[in-house]
Amino acid sequence: MQYKDIPSERLLSRLKAQLQVKLKAGLRDERGATAVFFAVGLVLLAPAALGLVDVYLTTTQRAELQDALDTATLYAARSDKMTDAELKTVGQAALVSNLRLPEGQKLVSSDFKLAADKITVVGTAQIEAPGVGPKLWERADLTANSEVLRNSNNVEVALVLDTTGSMSANMANLRTAANDLVTLVIKDQQKPYYTKVALVPYAVGVNVGSLADAARGVLVGPVKISSIALNGTRVEVTTSTPHALVTGDRVLLASTGKSITPSNGSKVSLDAEYVVTWRADNKFSLDGVTGALSGTLGSSAASQCLQEGCKQYSFVSASNNARKLFASTNCVSERVGSEAYTDAGPGVAGVGRLYQPPSNLNNPCSSAAIMPLTSSKDLLKQRIDGLTDSSSTAGQIGLAWGWYMVSPEWGSFVNAVSADSVPAPYNKPQTLKVVILMTDGAFNTPYCKGVIASDAGSGSGNASDHIKCSATNGDPFAQADKLCKNIKEKGVFIYTVGFNVGSDAKVKKLMNDCATSAEYVYMPANGTQLKVAFRAIAQDINSLRISK
Repeated sequence: MQYKDIPSERLLSRLKAQLQVKLKAGLRDERGATAVFFAVGLVLLAPAALGLVDVYLTTTQRAELQDALDTATLYAARSDKMTDAELKTVGQAALVSNLRLPEGQKLVSSDFKLAADKITVVGTAQIEAPGVGPKLWERADLTANSEVLRNSNNVEVALVLDTTGSMSANMANLRTAANDLVTLVIKDQQKPYYTKVALVPYAVGVNVGSLADAARGVLVGPVKISSIALNGTRVEVTTSTPHALVTGDRVLLASTGKSITPSNGSKVSLDAEYVVTWRADNKFSLDGVTGALSGTLGSSAASQCLQEGCKQYSFVSASNNARKLFASTNCVSERVGSEAYTDAGPGVAGVGRLYQPPSNLNNPCSSAAIMPLTSSKDLLKQRIDGLTDSSSTAGQIGLAWGWYMVSPEWGSFVNAVSADSVPAPYNKPQTLKVVILMTDGAFNTPYCKGVIASDAGSGSGNASDHIKCSATNGDPFAQADKLCKNIKEKGVFIYTVGFNVGSDAKVKKLMNDCATSAEYVYMPANGTQLKVAFRAIAQDINSLRISK
């Protein structure tokens, strides 16, 4: 008889039947010697035979338990469940459906949970030991263990947050929500898979801090003046180094200590803004300045160009045609030209400059600086805790920078911060890239030549601080829509959060059109719902991490 292919419950029944046949045959044998030998043999051999059956059944049942547990643990690992309680529920259901036990035998216990690395699912199970022989010794429960490494992914998330003035009453909720997301998404264990988050606060622009020159290009600063003199009736300014001015440029002379007495006799200080009428490599003359010079040249006298690309910019106001003089900041505006809606690195095309009044009191770009990808919860939370509200909404700029933070094209740019901040290539296996765009209202701040455009929406600061030209890239919502399409084409997931947007149809449309799908759109109406939305997004990202 071959037992190896017979299921254990059928084997047990067959052995019992065969034993009964042998016992009856022995009892019917009337030969005395045979009866004696049979009786002695039965007493000695039956327990041993049954013990061997127990050993066979134990081996068979342990193998069946291990197979069923392996299957159940694999099923739990392939699920999108993240907590031990959820894993236990799905794991136990799979174990019960796959485990076949003989009648009367019980599953003693089972458990499924995450190991310390948070990506390995550990399954354990115990069943009663099988047996047909006498219990001459205590039979321990049969135990099996199984471990499955989840099919996980690296995760890169750019968190784009609206920190405009309209968020004033809800900044505390926003900070809490953002911190909760960071806590849930970034895992303590960063190997073999990493999880990183980048922070992009935005308002009237995006503050890139010390990376401003690398993003937009180096701005031209003041050039030292070595002398100011009359050449006939022409006032000539000589600089210590070439000045790069051309005829027609506007220039600011500062700290000259010089004044001129025109023919009408009233003195005019040269510390003012003028137009260049003639130039050489290190000389230029001033329009409308004639007469006698007086005063001693100041030791810090300097000339500052006032065109685009200079540290200060002189332009005509949209509202009253008055000339305004704005200073550069570490904030940036939209990129223009053929790369306006791509993720080409700044070495290919720089982003837009952003000029503001030197006092920076009206509609200031005072939002916190960006933080490239990092796995440091502490650093991110410190930056988030310092977020404050101010100014108007340039959501299209925030969205672009969310893309840049997960784009490999910007690797050399963020490498200046840390090599760990460099995004992975788009085609790197088992790597997810995510942008979360949060806003509480209309995108109302487009730019022309680094200044808020004349056709900016209401709420974008005083019209007198807008430049007299229309937005170079047009409507901010249209800009954002183009960016969203191109971001998704790169395989980046987009979540949108329209906070308390009410009946604003344009914002709602953008939120729905921009997101990867309808399941990626959240429309919280208050601070509590905002926090719930961010936690839901974090949990969904964790599900993507182990299921995509």
